Amino acid sequence: MNIVNKLTLRQLKLNKKRTLVTIIGSIISVAMVTAVATLGISFMDLMRRQNIADQGEWHVVYNNVNKTQVEAIKNDAETKDLILERVLGYAPINSQNLNKPYLFLMEYNKEGFDKFPIELLEGRFPEKEDEIVISEAILSNAKLQYKIGDVITLDIGERHYTSEEGEEQILSQNEPLQKTSEGIQETLISDITKTYTIVGMISRPTWEPTWSPGYTALSYMDEKTITSENTVNAAVVLQHVNDSLFEYGEELAEKNGIEKVEFNHSLLRYYGAIKDNQLRNMLFYLSAIIMIIIVIGSVSLIYNAFAISVSERSRYLGMLSSVGATKKQKRDSVFFEGTVIGIISIPIGIIAGLVGIGITFICINPIIKGALGVTENFRLVVLPSSILVAVLISALTIFISTYIPARRASNISAIDAIRQVVDVKLTSKEVKTSRLTRKIFGIEGDIGLKNLKRNKRRYQATVFSLIISMVLFLVVSAFTAVLKKSIVLSQDGINYDIQVSIESENEEEQESIIKKINLLEHITESTHIERFEVQTWVEEEYIADYLKGEHEDIMKNDKYPYSISVNVLDDESLEVYAKEVGINFKRLKDTENPGVIIIDTVKYKDTEEDKYIETKAIKTREGEKLDLNYYDWENEKEIPLESVEILALTDKSPSGVFSQRIYSGFNMILSKDVYEKIKNNAPIINKDAYSLLYIKSDMPLKLQEDIEAIQNNESQNNIYLYNFFLARQREEQMILLMSVFTYAFIILITAICIANIFNTVSTSIALRKREFAMLKSVGMTPKSFNKMIYYESIFYGLKALLYGMPISFAVMYLLHRTLMIKFSFEFFIPWTNVGIAIGAVFIIVSTAMFYSSKKVKKENIIDVLKQDIA
Repeated sequence: MNIVNKLTLRQLKLNKKRTLVTIIGSIISVAMVTAVATLGISFMDLMRRQNIADQGEWHVVYNNVNKTQVEAIKNDAETKDLILERVLGYAPINSQNLNKPYLFLMEYNKEGFDKFPIELLEGRFPEKEDEIVISEAILSNAKLQYKIGDVITLDIGERHYTSEEGEEQILSQNEPLQKTSEGIQETLISDITKTYTIVGMISRPTWEPTWSPGYTALSYMDEKTITSENTVNAAVVLQHVNDSLFEYGEELAEKNGIEKVEFNHSLLRYYGAIKDNQLRNMLFYLSAIIMIIIVIGSVSLIYNAFAISVSERSRYLGMLSSVGATKKQKRDSVFFEGTVIGIISIPIGIIAGLVGIGITFICINPIIKGALGVTENFRLVVLPSSILVAVLISALTIFISTYIPARRASNISAIDAIRQVVDVKLTSKEVKTSRLTRKIFGIEGDIGLKNLKRNKRRYQATVFSLIISMVLFLVVSAFTAVLKKSIVLSQDGINYDIQVSIESENEEEQESIIKKINLLEHITESTHIERFEVQTWVEEEYIADYLKGEHEDIMKNDKYPYSISVNVLDDESLEVYAKEVGINFKRLKDTENPGVIIIDTVKYKDTEEDKYIETKAIKTREGEKLDLNYYDWENEKEIPLESVEILALTDKSPSGVFSQRIYSGFNMILSKDVYEKIKNNAPIINKDAYSLLYIKSDMPLKLQEDIEAIQNNESQNNIYLYNFFLARQREEQMILLMSVFTYAFIILITAICIANIFNTVSTSIALRKREFAMLKSVGMTPKSFNKMIYYESIFYGLKALLYGMPISFAVMYLLHRTLMIKFSFEFFIPWTNVGIAIGAVFIIVSTAMFYSSKKVKKENIIDVLKQDIA
């Protein structure tokens, strides 16, 4: 070790406080990089395991394959596990539930029972072709007294349905039982008879739709039974999961004459395997932007520590020059200091980052465990590659952070450094302040601003730290907001558990059924909607962008025809919704001057561009009038209805109303009173209006059984029931987990930002002890000193806002444009977080400055003036 490096180590030991502050800043930076990388990897691991728990583990499925093709797939080098599945069909049973009169039989090989989410409650899985496991719902819902050991004989076949147009089709589990008030309208055609021994009971599988007509029963598949005609579906768990699997799977299918191959995109995306090039590019750009921002934040954190360190050590570096040290030796002295700091801080920072994320997971796991069916916990996943990346990024960060201070150190002349005039600007031009400053802030504010200008390097380092912290916080907040927005946009938007459709022109009968259902237990929210269609004509300037230039031949008097889905809410639900939208409920019930709420924002997926789009369905204004018409299809004429005033335009939807695009239309919400008036003037509407009940429940399956008990009443076969709780649960589950990830990300970045600001400000204040002692020695009172610190905090905050806000907005827009590769929605700024950032800047800077200055106040004036910078 050369003499300069030895002196550098000695300086680090002598200036313990400064060295400790620099090390802490570096540790925080390394911890941030490590924590962010680990958080992202652990989140993907959770989503992967949750997806497997919900839908089973498979990567590729080859449909309708014969014995030869199965052998080819099984012997393929990339096949790790092969799951064989075959649908046998339906068998009639004596079910007490008139909506589910069948067993739905499927066969799996052993891997199928292992890899698919099949929960065994009692007994064992089938091991022979004549063994079967049945869903416990057969006992609890169908009220059949089957038990393990029973032998049952089943006539198995397909469901056939002939439409009104005479077209015959085969029905699947996704289609409910086809029935009307006159009875069942479908036919079961049996083609095989099989005898089974019941060997186990399973939970109702998650893939069984709640409205399906068959209870799931599973049997064992013997591969020997597969022939060229008796085909199966072959799902594969692959040895290696990467982007090449898509091409590989398609080539394997083509090579073996397999007509259809599908990929489990919902699982593969959590492995990072994405077939869609646009989506892959979008994710790459987003990751790059966030990583660059984090690296810049890390650089700023360490750079400030080193910049202030070099400023503090200027006299020492000047002394080196005076005894013959070259520029290179002085520069290397700073690089050596950075190396020492890195050797200490990188290992500690990595451990601190991992421990911090680990503690975070321990805290949030009890919150998400069991919430909305989330069965998996966050677990700390540490990959060697992520640690290596964290080390490299941290080392690069420390090098970049030391480079500018090292260059500056090498250029300090011996005389200037020893006199310590490099950072102090005393020319009138440099420290000049405006009269307005003194008039507004007084002498204390004027002195505070002059102090900042005198110590320009430290002032710039502190402001830079504030700017980076603000940009980091706001950009990460915006990133999480648009990420959640994109997740919501890509979902179906189901905001209820159960839909009950009631087809009856008898209003009293409708009301009676609704009353019976609403008296049932386990209902947390119920919304009754009467729905019908009307038309209106909209001026060309107000129509949606996606309609402009299309179908101009159907326009009349420069107006475009719109179809409106009118949703009549019950008073209780409407009052809650009106409050959410910000409309006076009584105004909605005014029949003399009818008012409505328009849901003007719609979302849809553009299949041509393969993008999720959110846009305006109509560009009208509040206070405008809409002339409503009802089209009588029997007589082929328009019947004029009421004119209604638009009271509100919103993107919020009540339970049961979807914001999906109606090509040239939108949803309208009105009160029952206004509906009655419209109906009195045009009774024909009552014929086409249909009644719907949307329910949220804490026990949806139990509630479904209770509603089915009402539905099974022969006189009330006009009730149609759909239970969407699993779909809603999956959507809310995705949003919940994304929220946990994003808020953890925000909290992490916020903590780093606060630490960054505290570190920079406190160090800067500590280096100004002699300056503050001089001010006190010439008569500055404690009150004036506090005012000066207060005004300096304001100046720091204002300067940071002046630069930080435009930079933040620019990066937010860059993130928005990146997301527009796969999504389309209006650019928005998270103003709440902007307000938090503005307030936090002043609060944190003031707190840091007052905390640091409080320590300085305790110093003896004479002792401080006599000493060199400590």
